[in-house]
Amino acid sequence: MARSIGFLWAACGLIAVAAWPAPLRAEALPAPLARKLDAHLLAQTLGAPADTVAAWVYFADKGEQGPGDLARRLAAAEAALTPRNRARRERAGVQPLVDALDLPVEAGYLAQLRTAGLSPFAVSRWFNRAAIRVPAGELPRAAAFGFVAKLAPVERAIVMHDPPATRDALPWSDALGGSEALAVTSVNYGVKLKELQQLNLPALHDSGYTGQGVLVCVLDDGFYHQDVHRATKVIDVPPGYRRDFVDGDTVLTDASAGQHGCWTLSCIGANLPGNLVGAAFGATFALARTEADASETPQEMYNWGLGAEWGDSLGAEVISSSLGYYHFDGGVGDYTYAQLDGHTTVVTRAAEIAAAKGIVVVNAAGNSGPNPMTLIAPADANSDSVITVGAVDSLGMIAGFSSRGPTGDGRIKPDLVARGRNNWLPNLATDSTYYTQNGTSFSTPLMAGVVACIMSARRGWAPVSVIRALRETASKAGSPDNTYGNGIPDAVAALHWMAPIAGVPDPTARGGVALLGANPMRGAGTSVRFEAAGAASTPAPATVRVVDVSGRTVRTLWSGTLAANRSLAVRWDGLDAGGHAALAGVYWITLDSATRRASIKIVSL
Repeated sequence: MARSIGFLWAACGLIAVAAWPAPLRAEALPAPLARKLDAHLLAQTLGAPADTVAAWVYFADKGEQGPGDLARRLAAAEAALTPRNRARRERAGVQPLVDALDLPVEAGYLAQLRTAGLSPFAVSRWFNRAAIRVPAGELPRAAAFGFVAKLAPVERAIVMHDPPATRDALPWSDALGGSEALAVTSVNYGVKLKELQQLNLPALHDSGYTGQGVLVCVLDDGFYHQDVHRATKVIDVPPGYRRDFVDGDTVLTDASAGQHGCWTLSCIGANLPGNLVGAAFGATFALARTEADASETPQEMYNWGLGAEWGDSLGAEVISSSLGYYHFDGGVGDYTYAQLDGHTTVVTRAAEIAAAKGIVVVNAAGNSGPNPMTLIAPADANSDSVITVGAVDSLGMIAGFSSRGPTGDGRIKPDLVARGRNNWLPNLATDSTYYTQNGTSFSTPLMAGVVACIMSARRGWAPVSVIRALRETASKAGSPDNTYGNGIPDAVAALHWMAPIAGVPDPTARGGVALLGANPMRGAGTSVRFEAAGAASTPAPATVRVVDVSGRTVRTLWSGTLAANRSLAVRWDGLDAGGHAALAGVYWITLDSATRRASIKIVSL
């Protein structure tokens, strides 16, 4: 006969579990606890309680004790922003400057989990959750805490792999670009010249824009030999700007960490004239190891988001990610391609949040071509959130391995392409030789370098303007497709881009809009009021719409004649035009008429 289960209701709302039978019976697990467990976790808890599982513990709140306490916490979070972080958000028009996503996970909740023997191995402030790894039979003890909202599996997937390439190592003295490099630019790029010429970057560098003043956060596996190789040891990585989310330390250059990160970093920041010079050699870098060295086994998908959160806290303006996830592990975070819709996978949602905080996220499309619908996550994110990068060869022809769109919901991807075949990289078995490799892993950091150079030249541009400038001046801007996207960007043309008066609302121009409800918006929805200031003196037809980051109308909230000099209050309940809950992401509520336009950005959780 199974043992009984004991409960102790504490004043704080905690249920302390005294004993659990093994195996558990479905009728033995109290309904309040069962409802907190994801169906997959519940099945494991009841059927295989001894099996070790990794689970996210979602918290009900950030520990705030009412509106007044929440306001104080938000004020403290704003005061704690680094100058670089504040400047980036202000430049991007982030409103409000801080929100609940910026608040840390309540330390008291984490302490109680540890005291109960459920120590977290990863904590995310953006998603307000902590990951634990315990026998499935222990999960009800986590669910028993009153501050726990739910438990769900930690998602698993296989990380993108680079296709094989020849490795034609050269001694550094033979890698000189020679007179050809010196004849066309003041910088001797060495073996990297052709890759950068394809993007028209040398002309931008000659104008003095090399990424200076821009912080680029590189998310990858290890950075082995970065501090040794002649082309990479000079890269500007300030003290405290290295983080290993796999091993939980700051050592990124040991052999066991892997070398892929050093390769991708060299495409942006290498600076050894006559040998190897990267796309934004004047930038500053933060390095995050978020993946173990590539393997064929499924990997847990939490570190990418933690690395992005860390980059945000430092004030990074660009995230370069040559990582991506595909072949999701069945039963645990089991996504389908249809769910590569820009809002669903955990890494895509993290990329969206990073973009909402004013960061330009540049991510590899993947190396699973040539078939359509072969993207990886988070490459499926909307194009005003993430620049998805495909790979071409030296002649501008698409590489066969480069992943294609469309996304799961039919949008064109990739966004842009750059050289991803036979890219020159440091040979990390030495300190001074080079060889070639293939992959969107290397077209991506080249693109991130273009972004950093444009941002160094146009410090007043919001991220959405940088992205649009590159897309709208690229080689196929007039006829984008799911192979090349908008094509190969032209850095100089992007520098001189002028914003048209159309498309997605400018997030920096609020135009007399007052927020009446919550932002980020949760299930209860939110409200805004369009002020009378600046309105026309005569009535005019007008429409209030919810618009996503690609400019598509999600729902029309109001349509009619806007009275002269009158304000208008509208409410969005979070539903789309079909009555379904809108996916988590970034939206605008916008008012359009012949004489007036105003908008405000809303984050939906």
